Amino acid sequence: MNRRHTMQEQTVTSLDRRRFLRLAATAGATLLAGGAIAGCSAESTEPRGGTPNAASDQSGDSTAATSPEANAPASPKTLVAVFSWSGHTLQVAERIHELVESDLFRIEPAEPYTSDYNAVLDVAQREQDDDYRPALAASVENWDDYGTVYLGFPVWWYHVPQIIKTFVTEHDLAGKNVVVFGTSGGSSIAGTVPDIEALCPNVTISGNITLDGDTVSSQLDRVDAWLGDLGLR
Repeated sequence: MNRRHTMQEQTVTSLDRRRFLRLAATAGATLLAGGAIAGCSAESTEPRGGTPNAASDQSGDSTAATSPEANAPASPKTLVAVFSWSGHTLQVAERIHELVESDLFRIEPAEPYTSDYNAVLDVAQREQDDDYRPALAASVENWDDYGTVYLGFPVWWYHVPQIIKTFVTEHDLAGKNVVVFGTSGGSSIAGTVPDIEALCPNVTISGNITLDGDTVSSQLDRVDAWLGDLGLR
């Protein structure tokens, strides 16, 4: 009886061992399969999970760290601002605009001047005598973006036209590099510089040129040479 019982225990034990081994093998295979599935899943979903790979990290960091354009301030721009009653001074302005990377702005009165030459001379004289400042038709947008200003006008009665005084009063020239150009029937534009300096004591005028109004078309080559001498082209 005891011996039979012992043999039964051994048989049960043997069966339990074989069953255990089969279960262990099955569990191991399941774990291996699960691990393999998990690995494929990780590979297929990781790039879409929002975590950048090492290459993109390095590329992004390198661009942000080395690009000089990322935080560099914009370079000051250049403006050619001109008042031209007859169109002569406008020719000079357009030549400068062609040679120098710049924006072109027409200084014009809100109430246009008469087209009659003798009449406009009288108007100019009265404006100077009364120190009258004509209103501008428009103002320069984003004025602070400009570091250099070419300011052009005809010489009227040995001085700047009164509308230029309006322009200078409403557009602060302090801190800007100002270059003056204009046309005249005989007077030099250099004589108008004190007019501008009186309105803006901190102005820096680095050069000026005067062209004869009646022959301006044949003198535009002088503008090329003048800009070259100033180192502005």
